[in-house]
Amino acid sequence: MAYLKEGDDYKEIELDYDSVMRSEKVIPLQLLTLRPFDQIKIEVKTATPDEYNPYLLIDRSNANNLQNIGGPLGTIVGFNIDENGNIELPLIGDVKLSELTINEAERLLQGKLKDLMDEPTVYIKLLNFRFTVLGEVKSPAIYGTLNREISILEGIAQAGGVDELGDRSRIKLIRKNNDIAEVVYIDLNSESFIASPYYYLQQEDVIIVMPLRQRPFLKYFSQNLALVTSITGLVISIVTLVTTSR
Repeated sequence: MAYLKEGDDYKEIELDYDSVMRSEKVIPLQLLTLRPFDQIKIEVKTATPDEYNPYLLIDRSNANNLQNIGGPLGTIVGFNIDENGNIELPLIGDVKLSELTINEAERLLQGKLKDLMDEPTVYIKLLNFRFTVLGEVKSPAIYGTLNREISILEGIAQAGGVDELGDRSRIKLIRKNNDIAEVVYIDLNSESFIASPYYYLQQEDVIIVMPLRQRPFLKYFSQNLALVTSITGLVISIVTLVTTSR
């Protein structure tokens, strides 16, 4: 199967494998902001001895907003942001993280910990980044990732790729933007898609790989081709036998 093809890709030309044939400018990733009810993992690296770093403790039953979070990524220990956008953290207490990007939240927590720990560095990962892949793929499902940058190609690859009956020129993407749902169609056969604002996935995106227009014929005729061939062969044999016996 071919993706991101341009016109000269179909021509038989000699390729120079050590040179750049074309270049497309990728639109920068739109940074996600944390929201109420998001689930995050917080890791703190510090020169403070481990026994004085509560973020290394596995048993944190005293923190009522900490739980084992299950989902497409399995079960991970993480913190819940409450309905007001706040989170309760060891040593710090309540902190408002909603409407901050992950980098901004990391800097905020690092600043609050610098007087409590020795040279702290904070890392935050969003645990509930989920997207759905449906349609003509090998493994339609809800998927998750800890990667801050994931393209639609990588998302489809996680679902096993477009199958032989999928139309790579008609990929439907449904994106929720506040109270508005955007529906766009993407052509994965075109390299210009790399410069599209939909190249990178956003949280809760839904990818639907549309079927080829000839899918019913391809699916059902190919399945019954052996039967049709056998019946045709049998009819020809009978007609030949009857004709010969006369």
